[in-house]
Amino acid sequence: MAPGKDNLADSVRILTQRPLDKFVREYRILLDLHPILSSKNEAIYPFRQGKFPLYTRGSSIFRVHICKVNPFGLSRINHFQISCRAHNQRPDLDVFRYFYEFITAGDWYTFAHRKGIPSPSGDERSSLKNWKYIFFWLDDRCLPTEMAWRFKDQTMSFELGEDFSFNKELAHALIEHKSPIRPLPEHLLLRGRVCFSWGQWDKD
Repeated sequence: MAPGKDNLADSVRILTQRPLDKFVREYRILLDLHPILSSKNEAIYPFRQGKFPLYTRGSSIFRVHICKVNPFGLSRINHFQISCRAHNQRPDLDVFRYFYEFITAGDWYTFAHRKGIPSPSGDERSSLKNWKYIFFWLDDRCLPTEMAWRFKDQTMSFELGEDFSFNKELAHALIEHKSPIRPLPEHLLLRGRVCFSWGQWDKD
């Protein structure tokens, strides 16, 4: 039987050793965190003692463990943080909540654009094939604190109240100067101080 689309307990990895080694090199993951593959039929949850799973396609965010936030939600978080820094502003949680709402996506969670609110990002791809099955294990000591595991029967009360206020100037700047989420433009990474060299230095 093929792995289920929504069930974490059915999500077994398809990542192999060679792509894992490449990922570890490219993202400079410390080897003393012991990045290893799961066994062939080992589901992502429940996860191993002392380990946590990291998706290659991609926080304690809204009390959700990082392995339960899907890559689309993580991409929106990363894009928002970098965009704020590109405007010489600190990432503002209230502005993020103005643009995005926290929702379930099967057994995973993500952030969706609020209806009727202009988007701070350009178009993004709607599909990442097999992302649920491309993961590996890392030692959980690299996480700053223990992150909670949210269950479906817990409340999802993250609506904006009538007294909600946010930095409208920053929100307007992000809307006016929107950029694509994937791939992130090189100049945005430079302005956001994620990288410090630009291959198009002679361009406007």
